[in-house]
Amino acid sequence: MVPGFTSVLIEDRRVLFFQDSTRSLLFVIGIAAFLWLYLREKISKNLILGAFFILVLIDMVGVAKRYVNDDDFISAKKLEKPFSMTEVDAEILKDKTHYRVMNFMVNPMNDGSTSFYHNSIGGYHAAKPRRYQELFDYQIAKNNMEVLNMLHTKYIIFPDNKDKANVQLNPETNGNAWFVEKITYVKTANEEIKALDSLNTKENVVVNISFRDQLQKFQFQKDSTATIHLTKYKANELTYESSSEVDQLAVFSEIYYQDGWNAYIDGVLTPHFRANYVLRAMVIPKGKHTVEFKFEPKVIQQGGTISLISYGLLILIALGWYVKFRKRKLS
Repeated sequence: MVPGFTSVLIEDRRVLFFQDSTRSLLFVIGIAAFLWLYLREKISKNLILGAFFILVLIDMVGVAKRYVNDDDFISAKKLEKPFSMTEVDAEILKDKTHYRVMNFMVNPMNDGSTSFYHNSIGGYHAAKPRRYQELFDYQIAKNNMEVLNMLHTKYIIFPDNKDKANVQLNPETNGNAWFVEKITYVKTANEEIKALDSLNTKENVVVNISFRDQLQKFQFQKDSTATIHLTKYKANELTYESSSEVDQLAVFSEIYYQDGWNAYIDGVLTPHFRANYVLRAMVIPKGKHTVEFKFEPKVIQQGGTISLISYGLLILIALGWYVKFRKRKLS
């Protein structure tokens, strides 16, 4: 323990006890005085009730402000807009497409300001996906541009020699989705993330061997006219339009999460798998197709079913009591 800490703590507690005791004594004297005046018929009943209300209000406000004071309240303007828009933010927001921003002016994985205006590569939350944190530590933090490209990092904010924010357009980004020409299979997660050290993400993809069964019948055939692009983006639903003369393997710049996201091709549930350690990939047949990803976690569906059953039981119980009450009344 720090020397002298105990004595300071005791003195602090003594002062607080003395102040609260004095305060309580003054309230008791005040209430006693009002009661004496009322019993002597010097003041009316309404006046003493009003005095009691004021004394209680003063006591409650005084104690409450020890825990919630003026410093805990902020203006609505500041709450609705906690971060002021910079010139760099305004410039980036001219782009109305869906993309991500990397901000080197701050610690990308412990920053909320960038995410307020943009889809940031990082952000701040105590609970982060472990694989994404590892991707940042082993690849993004080492300035692996191919990894930033596969995450569709279209804009990069960086400090100049005067520590002023500048923005740079990244023309090499892979986009929201793209077709690849080659697969590299690996056996472990370590091999998977290590393979990203020198991977050309526009042409090649790294896939864990556990997903190989989904690709056994797939044969690579290059189609220079093939296209795939994002047409609708929502937090829980993404839609792409695909066109190709041959079957294609598509990679999407979205995080793979098997316990929630489902993939559909023309409305038909279709398997997809993890690629490049964190992303989604799937085989898309030749022709023109609509590809959708929907966030449909089973726990929400199960919760909805349980809630519906519970409401039904409550209604049945209420109806049962009503019928029983009516029978008794009639008898």
